[in-house]
Amino acid sequence: MMKRKYTKKSVTISTAIALSVAAAIYSIGCSGSGGRLDMCHEPIEASLGTMDRIGGATTSVELYSPDGQEWALYNIANELRATPVEAAASSVGLEVEGYIHDIEIVNHTDGNRYALLAMGEEGIAAVNVNDPSAMAFVTSVRVNYDHEGITWTEGGGDIIPDNNISGTRGPVSSLTVYDEGNATNPSLQLLIGDTKYGLHKTALSNFFDTVNGREADGTLKIEQETYTLQYAGENPWGGPQSLTLNGEGNSTRLFVAQGFLGMGIYDPRTLEQVGRYNLYTDASERNRGEDWFIDMNVADAVQPGFIDACTGMPDYNQANFEIQQVWHGDVNASTPWADFDRYGKFYYGARKVDVETFNNQTIAYIAYGLGGMVAVDVTGYDTAVSRDENCTANPGFLEGKFLGYFPAVPAHGPDEMTGEDAQSLFPYFGAGMLKESGVVDVKVDAANNKVYYSDHFAGLMVVDYANDPANMWHGGNGYGGYNNDTHPPLGDHWPDYEFVTSYDMTPVPLGEETVPQFIFDLPVVLTTGEVSGHGNVLAHTNSFNPGDSGHIDVVLAAGGGGLNFIDIHGAPSYDFNVSVHLPTTDEIGAYPDGTPGQEINIGHGEGVAAYGNLIFLADGPHGVSTWRVADELCYPSDNVHLVANTLQSEYPVTVDGVTINPAPHAHEVVLDLAHNSALVMSQSRGLRRVAIATGRVGGPRLAYPADTDIYEHNKDEGNVADFLHMQDHAYSVALKGNLAFTADGSNGLTVYDLSKNPTDVNNSNGYVVANIGGNTDSQPDLGRASGVALWNDANTGIEYAFVAAGSRGIAVVDVTNVRENNMTLVKIFEPIKMEDEHAGKADGKSVAVEIVGDHAFFTYDSFGVVAYSIADLIKPLPEGMDPQHIWEPGEIGERPIAAARFKLQDPAFFGSAELSEWSGGSVGMDVVTVNDRNLFYVAYGDAGVVKIDWTDPTAPQLLEHANTVGFASDVAVVNGRVYVADGSGGLALFK
Repeated sequence: MMKRKYTKKSVTISTAIALSVAAAIYSIGCSGSGGRLDMCHEPIEASLGTMDRIGGATTSVELYSPDGQEWALYNIANELRATPVEAAASSVGLEVEGYIHDIEIVNHTDGNRYALLAMGEEGIAAVNVNDPSAMAFVTSVRVNYDHEGITWTEGGGDIIPDNNISGTRGPVSSLTVYDEGNATNPSLQLLIGDTKYGLHKTALSNFFDTVNGREADGTLKIEQETYTLQYAGENPWGGPQSLTLNGEGNSTRLFVAQGFLGMGIYDPRTLEQVGRYNLYTDASERNRGEDWFIDMNVADAVQPGFIDACTGMPDYNQANFEIQQVWHGDVNASTPWADFDRYGKFYYGARKVDVETFNNQTIAYIAYGLGGMVAVDVTGYDTAVSRDENCTANPGFLEGKFLGYFPAVPAHGPDEMTGEDAQSLFPYFGAGMLKESGVVDVKVDAANNKVYYSDHFAGLMVVDYANDPANMWHGGNGYGGYNNDTHPPLGDHWPDYEFVTSYDMTPVPLGEETVPQFIFDLPVVLTTGEVSGHGNVLAHTNSFNPGDSGHIDVVLAAGGGGLNFIDIHGAPSYDFNVSVHLPTTDEIGAYPDGTPGQEINIGHGEGVAAYGNLIFLADGPHGVSTWRVADELCYPSDNVHLVANTLQSEYPVTVDGVTINPAPHAHEVVLDLAHNSALVMSQSRGLRRVAIATGRVGGPRLAYPADTDIYEHNKDEGNVADFLHMQDHAYSVALKGNLAFTADGSNGLTVYDLSKNPTDVNNSNGYVVANIGGNTDSQPDLGRASGVALWNDANTGIEYAFVAAGSRGIAVVDVTNVRENNMTLVKIFEPIKMEDEHAGKADGKSVAVEIVGDHAFFTYDSFGVVAYSIADLIKPLPEGMDPQHIWEPGEIGERPIAAARFKLQDPAFFGSAELSEWSGGSVGMDVVTVNDRNLFYVAYGDAGVVKIDWTDPTAPQLLEHANTVGFASDVAVVNGRVYVADGSGGLALFK
């Protein structure tokens, strides 16, 4: 059986729940008798001590054959697991400090075989895998980085020169080992991809030498390095995502997938760049304009000279021009930097590279995210040489040439517009899905002239003619034979694959989804579709023989869905079957018919709520699961198990004539205890209500929303309310009686009446009560609302909603007349960020909001947590002032002054100097009041979770910090323990 990990936390709920909900409390495991009720919900201070976890994503796979038997090494979050390939059924595991991003197996000169693990900011670990059934941890070390003299443009538009980036926690994304010696005198070199710096190199012996192989700060001794980033704004491009060696001897070259800078080619001996390819900057006619910006030449789109000579990308001067002259001025000009960095870049994100030579032509096959799978001619890479230090033209430098591509399956499927105002997926969908979507990995089968690649939505894809993409990679109508711009004009990015002209993107029903026609047409010879989850990394086995059946050919990870062992067979078109699937937990859930036995995968943890002896986890495509974390008396338990779940599928299932609906794309869970229900925020599918009901461990209950529990304003049948046209984006909700004030993304604030029947597609009963911010053609605009809290002014009777409005900052809305659909904007602003004497704006996006006493607290994904007096937030503006324009660049204006700001990495804002190098920004939070102390527990993204005493609104005190292995996005506290939705780290538990 698979080993389960538990995580323990100490936290409690913010306020005691009134006795009027005792019946609901009893139904979820606590007695209604006074003492037990008090015990269940008495606020208890928690500590961030021991951590454990449940589940996690699988995103790394490596195969090797000790003693002739092939084994698969793979990760579940930070746990390295091993299983024999042909007898895959169980696995053994070993935990390391950080999430495992890459696995590199090396036969060392000391006679041992090691798995080297890239662990992000935790550095590199080595595990002895001579015997995969008894793996042993050997050592680990972090990697430092430093680079000076960087110029960038900050969020307010000012050019900031002479910046320095440095730290001892370089995020290691990828590893490879290169032998610079020969058979008699090997010289093994460790090459390291660091997404905050670039490439590092050191002798492999330095890694294992814990004395002489260390710098003075304890990090790994580095002997060579190359900075690969480019800054225009404050977020760099070009951090290595993966490393691929190709070639022989001195002709070996390192192919680096550099994310938004495309592919770089480097000499592994010197780490000099000798070649590149960037789909975004490729203005040749070879790609026929088949990329997201169509025929744009960035060199022509920027202002004269505002381009980086080494990358061909817009530079900091262009960013400055767009912010100050276009956004805040009256200049009418193109904005290629903003269009790329805020919208289009996910179509230009190189993730993996494989290289193969056919008939003297060398081709690099690039997994290019939403850009698809791109083939590039890199013939001559083995003799290419670097440019001079100014990156001027050099005849020996290799510029890759586009040959052909296959599109990625669109992020939201080739579907119709959801409303008359919809023009692109970007205004109304967040970047989270875009970052994961598209082509993830690629492997070439040269013997059979095929390319295997994984697509987030299409699963495993196999395409023919690996040797001739320039002539053969297109649909039956040939190049330019398809018009997929079904909603002109071309260039408005609707649909988001409008640029495709070589393939048929016509929607084809596939179960409950639609997929583009081209995936069923030659030269595609296999499309598996999602296999237990979204397609991720893949590996070919030693027994790889796609012509035969009966053995494993491909091992395919499914991210949060575990690991699949796939038999490919048949010719000329392939078929497949999944021989074995290993889920991410060994919990037993309920099948659609309610019987036990459903496997449970956890690996997209986004939201968590707690009450009584239960926690509720929103896990993206897996919906919501309910876990018993305490006994019937609410004493916390270390023996945490699942007791209820929604469908693991994203689509309805009919059982005995009854429709069982899922809770798809579950982002957050908010408990409506007055009605004994959990409200699930389903991205793109609105708000869904699930009755709270639990079973026993091993005999869980199936929870599902009936048709009357699905609150949407944009259904498959069309728009429900004439005042709201865009697609649903439920992020969070605040309740007032039967009214649900929903943070609805770019729709602003949408209010539903939960007492009404939402199956009325005409909204004649008024279940969609009101909206503010959803009419994009007029004011007001609430930005991208992701959090909301309500507050009533007892003196005036005015009801306010405080909204975390994404990059627009903070919004204050008068919702007193919500029933008349007459909510009014009081003000919207971006918090003040003082830089010298300059009153700038907060960088990043506001995410969540909590009200404690007479203050409101907002989390920011990069700015920290900021507190405001409610009196300042609701203070009237000067007569005649536009509530959307209450400040000018460089001025404070009518923006409220924060009572305090907390930033974990900055001691000037009550953080810690010891944590100054950590990544991470605040996301979700929970608050516990114990003995008149307000204790905040904040999910801090990549930095884990933070405990703050914020009793004095002007002086928060950092009490504890604990790292998690994933991305901490939400936190809930109950019965003195802390539970964290940790993204690909699963569910983290502290005690």
